[in-house]
Amino acid sequence: MARVLPKGKLPTEVLERLLAYTSTAPELQVPAGAGEDAAVAAGAPVIVLTADPITFTEERIGAYVVAVNANDIVAMGGRPVYLTTTLLAPPGTTEARVEEVFADIAGACRAAGMLWAGGHTEVTDAVSRIVVAGQAVGFLSRAPLATGGARPGDAIGMSKWAGLEGTTLIARERPAESEAVLGGARYHAVLDWLERPGISIIAEGRALEGLELSSGHDPTEGGIAMGVHEIARRSGCGALLLGDRIPVREETRLLCARFGLDPLGLLGSGVFLFTAARPVAEEACRRLEAGGIPAALVGEMLGKGEPVLIERGGRREPLAHSVQDEIIRL
Repeated sequence: MARVLPKGKLPTEVLERLLAYTSTAPELQVPAGAGEDAAVAAGAPVIVLTADPITFTEERIGAYVVAVNANDIVAMGGRPVYLTTTLLAPPGTTEARVEEVFADIAGACRAAGMLWAGGHTEVTDAVSRIVVAGQAVGFLSRAPLATGGARPGDAIGMSKWAGLEGTTLIARERPAESEAVLGGARYHAVLDWLERPGISIIAEGRALEGLELSSGHDPTEGGIAMGVHEIARRSGCGALLLGDRIPVREETRLLCARFGLDPLGLLGSGVFLFTAARPVAEEACRRLEAGGIPAALVGEMLGKGEPVLIERGGRREPLAHSVQDEIIRL
């Protein structure tokens, strides 16, 4: 019979066994350990800090928490190095289920080249399903690639395709309906998007090292549309998206049509949005494509104080956006 965990902190013998999934390395002077209050790690002159919880899904939650935290650091121009986590599980959760999550986090950290330094795990009736909040630290060896660095005239580029994360999440959360819409082969391919091409942008960060981009952004809630609005607002510029050039996969279009969603407003982890002078942006796309990462130039930044627009079929209109992601409507 599966062992159900009691409320509160995990039993010491269980915690000690599960902590074997966390990282050990010379950089971790004090690694995760039962009874330790914190980890101690080697640092760098400039560090990047971020924190993100996973609340939309419980399946493959470890892969999601690593990716979304690492992506924030990459989008700032940094290299993600350390991760700590707070895992909250509802009463009735089994030891085996928590171990699945630990194994998922450990595997995702290895793939990302990050060290998992531990954190906190607790069973509590404050949650109705497992929630993992991640906190990541990265090192920065260049000027920060802030969201607000875009300049009028810069080209807007992106990797992969719009709604990548949201599409694979819909397929996982609504399996029967999604398979009926897509058919078996495409449905299983969309499930695999979590790993291939993946919702991480670490490969993009490595491919674009040394390029003089003006801004970078990891579009999550609100998708591509919200991401472009955030770049424009932070930079004090307008923007023009060319709707016909934005990559949207047919699988995404079909699922969004089925559920009445806008692909441009759908969760976008796995996409790297960036701006740069056009020759630099073109070189960025060439580098990404050479590394097997789809990339496209999808618009340009406009002047100070101008609106954020989208052009479709020669007609320009305001780019609709919402802080509340389209996935919420399901």
